[in-house]
Amino acid sequence: MCGFHSLGNDSKADLFQSRPWREIMAFYPTLKPSLWLMKLPLLGPILQKKIIKAKVDSNWIIPIGEAVPAGVRSVLPRQVIAYLLGKADGIFAMHACPCRTAFKCQNHKTEIGCLHIGPAALGIPAELGRLLTLEEGLAFLDEALADGLIPTILQIPNEAVIFGVEKTRMLSICFCCECCCDVRLMLRDGPNRYWDEYNHRLPGVQVRVSQACTLCGACVAACYGGERVITLGPEKAEMHERCLGCGRCVEACPEGAISLEFDPHTDVLAALLERIENRVEISAPQG
Repeated sequence: MCGFHSLGNDSKADLFQSRPWREIMAFYPTLKPSLWLMKLPLLGPILQKKIIKAKVDSNWIIPIGEAVPAGVRSVLPRQVIAYLLGKADGIFAMHACPCRTAFKCQNHKTEIGCLHIGPAALGIPAELGRLLTLEEGLAFLDEALADGLIPTILQIPNEAVIFGVEKTRMLSICFCCECCCDVRLMLRDGPNRYWDEYNHRLPGVQVRVSQACTLCGACVAACYGGERVITLGPEKAEMHERCLGCGRCVEACPEGAISLEFDPHTDVLAALLERIENRVEISAPQG
């Protein structure tokens, strides 16, 4: 285990009592009631526009390693995150994951929190975590992947505001679990607006289902979006347009009937980085 995950009682107290942490954690008790309210016929659409603001947050879920075809295994998912860490002018590791802390996760390490990268990361309050070297950041990444967590790249302006840093100079990398992730909860139970405004499939990624499918439903259970993404058709499982290409269904299928495919004409890494860099500055301009 990386040494920076070993928190003493004083460090935990500093984290849990800090104003930014308490502001972040205040979101979780409101999450499920907000999901219910956003489904109401008249009030729901109004709340959706207020809570899920257009063109604000962005999420890119990176496919899990086991699902990535051999020809691009060297690119995803580690190389995407490693590239961003190497380019960033600052790497800040949270002492704990808010989602796993809020929902008392029993399956993954609470101590593996988000990474915040970019020049603004240098200004995040010290009680929330610590600055890492590139080598420490890569070790952090490897521990998260080894724990079965799925990297999700996010731009979260509201969190930057809580930290008191520039929102266009901070990118977040969350390591999401299948049981506690607020992104997963929003994908399964949130309104369509959440999909359309915030979540983006990696460019050039397609998920295919072969005739070997037996309609067992393991893919639906594993999918971040559940039945909103995968339904069991008359002959085989069917993937809908809101599939984010995370690859959990590929790993879950006992028949090997699902595959993740990459468009050979698309430079996946370059396309993703262009989208990110159009929104967030993670390194200062040279010269």
